[in-house]
Amino acid sequence: MDILSAYAKVLSPFLRSLPLGRRFDMALIAFHADLQFADSSYSDFGNNRIFSDAEVEEIFSGLDRESIDLAKKFMHRQYRCPPNGFMVHPKYFYEPSEKEEFRKLYPEYRRALRKYHFSRVQPGPESLYYHHGLRFSPDFLKKNLAGKLFADVGGWLGDSATVFFGYSPEKIIIFEPNEENRRILIRNLKKNSIPQELYKLEPFALSDQSGEFGGMECRKLDDLSSGYSSPFGVLKADIEGAGLHFLNGARETIFRDRPLLSLSIYHNEEEFAGIYRTLKSWNIDYHCEIKQFSPYTLHGEYSLFAYPAEWGA
Repeated sequence: MDILSAYAKVLSPFLRSLPLGRRFDMALIAFHADLQFADSSYSDFGNNRIFSDAEVEEIFSGLDRESIDLAKKFMHRQYRCPPNGFMVHPKYFYEPSEKEEFRKLYPEYRRALRKYHFSRVQPGPESLYYHHGLRFSPDFLKKNLAGKLFADVGGWLGDSATVFFGYSPEKIIIFEPNEENRRILIRNLKKNSIPQELYKLEPFALSDQSGEFGGMECRKLDDLSSGYSSPFGVLKADIEGAGLHFLNGARETIFRDRPLLSLSIYHNEEEFAGIYRTLKSWNIDYHCEIKQFSPYTLHGEYSLFAYPAEWGA
């Protein structure tokens, strides 16, 4: 076992078992880029692989250079950034451009929290500032969304649905299996004067099969979408690592409606490595890129943002 492996497997866990040892471990890692944390935000979701640069190049082959570099940066940080790393030695973890972007967006993000009546500890900039990629997308893309259905998969507290109403959907279909979240979501939509007829709240999760799993009712979007009045224009999914299961259960809907996709890929290995590979294997002629919707947090709210090539400029 070499010294770096010994640190990661033996010394780092030992340090973290001592009083203040976790902070000392963070400091060591901050000053020595070749050392590795015994854990990371990525591993908090399970035993997930850290992919090498060469593996990232292979996984995302066909994407633009900026997207691939973002994917590499995410992987590089999984050993170097502790769960609260931005509170300790942030200058060692974040690039100047990221700090500057966050500095610029933060005042507007805070105004959005007040405008939409959310607490500062609730939604992040991924929804209230970036709108999951819609806000800064080109006009030719936005014009293809109006009048269609939006799917908010993982509705949480209603933050995504609230900002999506600014893009003139026919209706937003919100999928949120947690009863307490649904109660808060409805309250937040009422606070923002969103009429009930403009959204439909579905009390189950979306996956690649129907049934009850882990005490949660699941459905496939493909089993539901033909019953809705219009085609889907947007499928957004941020569902704590289950994104690939959702995608496989939405295949027929995507082939039929060709919606824009905004799919989180940072929760686990399955999402990170599987979502783009799956879309690519379908040969559906989509333009795909990776976007970062939170520039000053270790997980970065990385998403695969994709839309039909025929929408073009």
